[in-house]
Amino acid sequence: MWPKALLLLALVPTFVHSLAPTDEIQDADPAQSGYMNNHNMHPSTVGSAIFGQLWKKNFGNNKEKWYAKPLVYTPPGQSQLVFLASSMNIIRTVDAVNGTLLNQRTVQPPFLQSDIGCTDIPDYIGIIGTPIIDPNTNTVFFFSKGYKNGASYGGVANGIYQFYAVDILTLQDKPGFPILVDGRPADNDNTRYFIGGTVLQRPSLTMLNGYVIGAFGGHCDLFNYTGMLISISTQPWVGVASIFAMESSPGAPPVQSDIMVQKGGKAGIWSGGMGIATDNGRIYVVTGNGIGHANGDVAASGRTPMSTLDEVVANFAVSSNGKITLTDYFEPYEYISMDAGDRDLGSSGVTLLDPAVFYGTGISRMAVTIGKNGKAYVLDANNLGGFKQGAGGTDNIIQTITGGGAVFGGAGSYPLEGGYIYFTPVGYPTMCYKMGLDSAGKPIFTQVGATASNSAGRVGIGVPTITTYKGQPGTGILWISDPAAGLQAFNAVPVNGVLTQINIPATGGLNKFQRPAFGDARLYTSDTNGNVICLGSPVALPLNCSTPVDFGDVSIGSTATRIINCTALIAISSINGCTTGNKNFQCNNATLPKSALAQGATFSFPITWNLTQAAINDAQNASFGTVLPGVAGTNLNIYTTNVPAKYSNDLPISLQGNTVSQDPFLAINPPEVDFGGIVVDSQGAQSGLDAAVIISNVGAQTLTFLGSAWTRSIMPGDGPIVWTNITNGYLGSGFSSISLPQVGDTLSPGASISVPLNFLTSQTGAYTTFVEFWTTGGNKNVLLTGSASTAPIANISVSTIEGGWDNSEPVVMDFGNVMAGNTTSRYIRICNSGGSSLTITKSKPPIQQELLAPNSNTDLHEGQVIPVNTCATGQVSIVAAPLGVNRPDHSVSDVWILNTDDVTFGVHDVVVQANIVTRQLGPLLVNGSSEYMYLGCYYDGGGRQMQKQYNFADNENGKCLTNCFNLGYMFAGTEYHTECWCGNKPPAAAKYTAEYLKKCAFSCPGDVSQACGGDGTFLSLYYDRTRYTPGPDSIPPVVSSSSVAPSSSSTSVSTASTVSSSTVSTSFTSSVSSVSSVSSVSSVSSSSTSLSSSTDSISTTSTYSLIPGTTSSSTSTAAATTTPVKPTGPTDLATIGAYSYVGCYTEATTGRALFLKSYYNDSMTVEMCYTQCQGFTWFGVEYRRECYCGNNLATGSVISTTGNKCDLTCLGDPSELVSISSKQKR
Repeated sequence: MWPKALLLLALVPTFVHSLAPTDEIQDADPAQSGYMNNHNMHPSTVGSAIFGQLWKKNFGNNKEKWYAKPLVYTPPGQSQLVFLASSMNIIRTVDAVNGTLLNQRTVQPPFLQSDIGCTDIPDYIGIIGTPIIDPNTNTVFFFSKGYKNGASYGGVANGIYQFYAVDILTLQDKPGFPILVDGRPADNDNTRYFIGGTVLQRPSLTMLNGYVIGAFGGHCDLFNYTGMLISISTQPWVGVASIFAMESSPGAPPVQSDIMVQKGGKAGIWSGGMGIATDNGRIYVVTGNGIGHANGDVAASGRTPMSTLDEVVANFAVSSNGKITLTDYFEPYEYISMDAGDRDLGSSGVTLLDPAVFYGTGISRMAVTIGKNGKAYVLDANNLGGFKQGAGGTDNIIQTITGGGAVFGGAGSYPLEGGYIYFTPVGYPTMCYKMGLDSAGKPIFTQVGATASNSAGRVGIGVPTITTYKGQPGTGILWISDPAAGLQAFNAVPVNGVLTQINIPATGGLNKFQRPAFGDARLYTSDTNGNVICLGSPVALPLNCSTPVDFGDVSIGSTATRIINCTALIAISSINGCTTGNKNFQCNNATLPKSALAQGATFSFPITWNLTQAAINDAQNASFGTVLPGVAGTNLNIYTTNVPAKYSNDLPISLQGNTVSQDPFLAINPPEVDFGGIVVDSQGAQSGLDAAVIISNVGAQTLTFLGSAWTRSIMPGDGPIVWTNITNGYLGSGFSSISLPQVGDTLSPGASISVPLNFLTSQTGAYTTFVEFWTTGGNKNVLLTGSASTAPIANISVSTIEGGWDNSEPVVMDFGNVMAGNTTSRYIRICNSGGSSLTITKSKPPIQQELLAPNSNTDLHEGQVIPVNTCATGQVSIVAAPLGVNRPDHSVSDVWILNTDDVTFGVHDVVVQANIVTRQLGPLLVNGSSEYMYLGCYYDGGGRQMQKQYNFADNENGKCLTNCFNLGYMFAGTEYHTECWCGNKPPAAAKYTAEYLKKCAFSCPGDVSQACGGDGTFLSLYYDRTRYTPGPDSIPPVVSSSSVAPSSSSTSVSTASTVSSSTVSTSFTSSVSSVSSVSSVSSVSSSSTSLSSSTDSISTTSTYSLIPGTTSSSTSTAAATTTPVKPTGPTDLATIGAYSYVGCYTEATTGRALFLKSYYNDSMTVEMCYTQCQGFTWFGVEYRRECYCGNNLATGSVISTTGNKCDLTCLGDPSELVSISSKQKR
């Protein structure tokens, strides 16, 4: 029920607006049940030729992705539209029927993925959680991630979240919005502040009591974050009403001032993008890994307040003033081992089931969640279960279902035809479970079906969603979004244990965690290439016939006939015939019209359901197979030849009915129950594995139980069957049940009972048993299977240059020197030497430009299963950019973060590093590096840069450099293939040309792999580093942000040699982990230079206090039009982090003052250098773009007392002067 907006101000109009019946104004439904009954989706239509792709839209940028699901809405007096919100912070409305763009707006520049290093969401992180529409005010609400002051870049410390309310028609902000969320403390712990840069708003939004609720988690568990819930008023100028932190005092770790270090407690809420389940003033969320563990191993009531809500299902109340308070929680008894194995419970959200169908004795509302550990938890939504409140310190919940594999996104439900739930483990089929009641009336779910094919073997499968045609039984469609196979559709009720697939048009792989949004006979989704896709059925049908056709109850051995009435919507040349998908449903072509039909003409014809030849049991030579009592259905198709073009020639009509047996009939579903495997001695094995079977009477007479027994085998070759009477529920081989039907018990017609089963053993091996039931409705058995094994054991290693494997810890993959322009690969290997299959629970591969995992979707992916005694590998490649000759070495490094469900393994940050080197030509120094370094590409028109020209038919840079060296020149350059120029005058900075413009791209005749200048006016210039240090005379001017070429790699530069210099240097140090920023301009430094042709995207961050008002600024570069506001006038930073300004220093007598590490960037700031010089005592900035690090000042470096001053400003921030600082002694 949507709340009505109050008229507080004349500027805020209110509407009394009823939703169109086919609108979808939030992700699925408020309860997140996944059941949608109002979108005119009929299986006979969806599976027919008239259901197809209506439109497909791409808005011109394949990096623009839709993680937020589409919303479908019909404004008052207008046609239906689709609202789209992208990762680039662009919102759009399009026509729901044809996809025509109606409106578009960018709300703010998006946050850059390169600033965090986490690869879960590539390129841009803008609007990720699905918005929500308030139909009473025509307002759409959403959270958007960006930077302070509308900047286009800024690093983690400057990341923010804003909350928007925009008019759905104009896309303009409503009065009083947007609202900055950052800088506010949590209600339950005022030391924990909301810091937008460190968190991700992933779950879909919900709205309750006039407040929008958003949930926040982390980026790959990086940074110092805590999961949070936030409520914001929908009324203008009210703002944030409440913030609740999932980790708080006293149980959570103390607040840390450094946002870059993960000590915030975690317990993020991300749920695979699923929405926040909502029910009557309360919300339900699931959290992920945490480090608080306040419960330890001591049982606790869920009604007792707890400060560390990690690995929990939590129920929160939202008051009339928007305040969020904890009401109840459930925490699995093995949550600590789940944390250790990265088996997040919070990889899915909560599914609240329809209380009209899913209930039992003492249970009026049920909830389901399932996470990375592959266990589905069925909960009492009114009493979640606390911690270790069950028998023997286990879980006090309704049921635990072992799903087989990790699940992301959650479960879906179908409340008709008995009630079903569905979920899809990674790499496994979609599982279907039906609800039943045991003898005491307790709800129990039993697996009754699965899809015939497996899902994608990687993370990204969407939440199962179920639609019906106007809520009619027999019309249920199960929709699954798969990142590999695309959108798939199945009949919602399995037949013979199989969810039957419905053929629909191929969409290609969908973006991860999608679920389709539905409109009027149309659905909307998005793929991995940035396309928005609409599938549906056109209105161009030739006939309007009565559908669906319901036969009601029909007894086996009898027939029933119904009349179908049709009206011609257009002129039809002929009716060509009819067919059905089931031979028991019979259509006679002789009953159809023989002549043409005018528009408006009507006709009728009969359809018969003939069960006279059907039998319950297989019969020899029978022309029809076995027919079981229950719902049956198929399609009837009428084929036409039409007078006007572009009308469908195939009209589907749905047929359905209920098969009835006149006698009692025993049915057991499923006929086989596989419990999977128990890991002996693990914490999760204490209570064994649970399952159930449904025993039903699908006949028309009462069924009576005559007896039951178990045996190990019923195979004829195993000898006579030996039945053992069931005693105290023991079923043999470790199987048992606490609730079995007894002799004399009865089941009335159509009734069923769920029998709970358990498998528990402490010995490894494979186990089976058969349980037989004798009844007046026939005899049937069920096969129970299970296995027990020891825990998985993970071993990690990296390949070596020699072709072997290195198992040493910590795990480091060092490529050593890699020549620029070359690609080389090595491998990370994880092996399983334990007794059970091993699952990779966390995998965050590197995706830089020069260092990357090229097959990150398939290699060592999250959810990948490694069988016993096998290994899996992940390729890592160094793709060194072709940089030319005589460039400085530069290092690249990153980590591949990995974890498995081996609880002893732990998170492994596999360090990958390489040193990119270039060919060193011409005269060499003692250490083997070239004396002449590349300075850049210079325009040589309008007055020559060099004074002396030589021409060589076999010219190449080494020959030219040697020639100029022998002649005593300080500078040497090549131009127009064959020209060699020498001189002693530094080039003019104004003549410098950015490398990405590729003006110096002519080949050298003596070595075509080298560049020798350009078209006669561009010179490839080199300088003698022992005689010249580039300064303001030749240093390039500041490059505007609009000319920076985008990229995404992280680069640092190491000094290859030490040379003399007389210029002034400054220094800084930092313990903050760094990420880098864009550099598209070649280096002009003396001892080592940045990549001349690199477009490496780097983001930098600096220390950020958790207390508002005490932040240190952060700088990074990327394409931008605005920058964060800074104080006017260049200044020295007095302090930064743990370091203070100490002065302006000279270089050393014979080299650099600071020589352990150097880094160059045309967007240099003091903060950027600070983050680069981690672990060093000193750091300094020089020549506006150069950064140096060290632990001591070299001999001769002193406070400058000459005319050399630190009065240059940083290229990346003109408000900052280059200056020197050292680490404060504590």
